[in-house]
Amino acid sequence: MEFVTPAFVMSVISAATTGVFTLLVLRRWWQHPRRPPYLLAWGIGLGMYFAGTLSQVVLALVWSPFFFATWYWTGALMVAPWLGQGTAYLLIRRGNIARNIQMALLLVMCMTFPWTLFFTPFNPQAWHPGADMTVIYRDHTDAAGNLVPGIMPGESRGTVRFFSPIMNVWGTVLLVGGAIYSARAFRRRAILRNRVIGNWFIAAGGLLPALGGVLIRLGDPSLKYLGEMGGAILIFIGFVYTTSVPDKEDAPAVPVAAAGLRQDTP
Repeated sequence: MEFVTPAFVMSVISAATTGVFTLLVLRRWWQHPRRPPYLLAWGIGLGMYFAGTLSQVVLALVWSPFFFATWYWTGALMVAPWLGQGTAYLLIRRGNIARNIQMALLLVMCMTFPWTLFFTPFNPQAWHPGADMTVIYRDHTDAAGNLVPGIMPGESRGTVRFFSPIMNVWGTVLLVGGAIYSARAFRRRAILRNRVIGNWFIAAGGLLPALGGVLIRLGDPSLKYLGEMGGAILIFIGFVYTTSVPDKEDAPAVPVAAAGLRQDTP
């Protein structure tokens, strides 16, 4: 079975982890008496993470324009900013700033998915079973130095790619920065040690896939799947740590999601 590669196995683990994680966060939001928007934003972000990793699994088996568009769109645009949006609701308390940011995010979301799916030309001949999507999604050179067309030729990625750096940097800074801020705040107050540990796990989990995305831009996709899987697991561990005691109304809020988890696709 040529599709059973290390990348495929790690994609399955990532999809399973983020799928369970999404259900836990959304259940927590649904059961909360106030249904806080930060939990919903994290749940949406994790759902995007799950959709992206599930699309990787599907694309290792069959070609599908829908799943390819979902894979690219979630990774290039949606995961990091939605997870960062959850942190924005916690850390930006003045006025309607966080809500206005979400309105802009919804606008970009509604505009870019149809564009990616219906108006971006794909080259399905570049696909084959078990293909490494981080290699074949764009033009690349083979061992002989010949140019090999990718699924998305260079000229077809302009519109979505324009938003990619902005969305991913914003989401990553919010998530990782918010986790570090919360960990240091709990440590200074010498309270809730589990949340100090949990937030450091979250920060590390957010940085792993971000590093994988940077390496992809530099032409080295080797850390992509490992960073994606490791990031999901570390953030899940952080979530378990940070939610192992009841929340207090006067305690600093703690981010529980991951950024860029599939910000790896430029």
